[in-house]
Amino acid sequence: MKGMLKAELFKFSHACSLWIIIGVLVGCCGITIATGTYDSAESTLAGISKDSMVPILACAIYSAIMITDDFSNGLVRQYVSNGYTRTAVISAKLIHYLFGCAVLLLVYPMVSVLAAAMVQGIETTIADLMQSILISFIRTLPLYLGLFSVFYLFSVLLKKGVFAMGVSVAFAILMVVFTNKFYENAPEILKYSPVIQINEISGGSITTNYLVSVILSLVLLILCAVASVLKFNHDEL
Repeated sequence: MKGMLKAELFKFSHACSLWIIIGVLVGCCGITIATGTYDSAESTLAGISKDSMVPILACAIYSAIMITDDFSNGLVRQYVSNGYTRTAVISAKLIHYLFGCAVLLLVYPMVSVLAAAMVQGIETTIADLMQSILISFIRTLPLYLGLFSVFYLFSVLLKKGVFAMGVSVAFAILMVVFTNKFYENAPEILKYSPVIQINEISGGSITTNYLVSVILSLVLLILCAVASVLKFNHDEL
């Protein structure tokens, strides 16, 4: 496992797909800043924190690119033939993927807010802004992990980049849109959804609903991780 983690760390440090995705997100946010959609760095941060669709879609695409590429180019088969267990291979790739998603969740708002601060100014201080970004990151990361693990499972199941990306993106859109749409009609059920709690926690305090949602998200992460291992252990390479 240690050897696989080193291999995945090396791949992460040399891959550019994540940084391209982050660059596109920052560029799109820059357009909204330039057009005056946000009037300060603080309002930019508030808008980014509540918009769960953007990082969810970005990580759905990132999963399809990062995971399926190693299946198609034979790298996964090479890992197994070199003596690494299948469980170690697929687990290390999951850790790599979730680490990349965490980097995206931290870097994207940080760079965007700094750009907004330079263009529109700030109402508090840079230190306060960075603290707010870090708090938001820590609070929302557990909620995102379960959702991201679903995209990882899709990539392991499908193995084809185009198919995995299409399914993941479609699922992400349906999940976010329908959850928000039906929240008013079924608040007692959907209040525990990570999609809802990402929005709630961005502007409020920690609640029981948030803690339940975190538990559900982590359970989903474990289930998807186990399912990915079981599927990969029974696949022909």
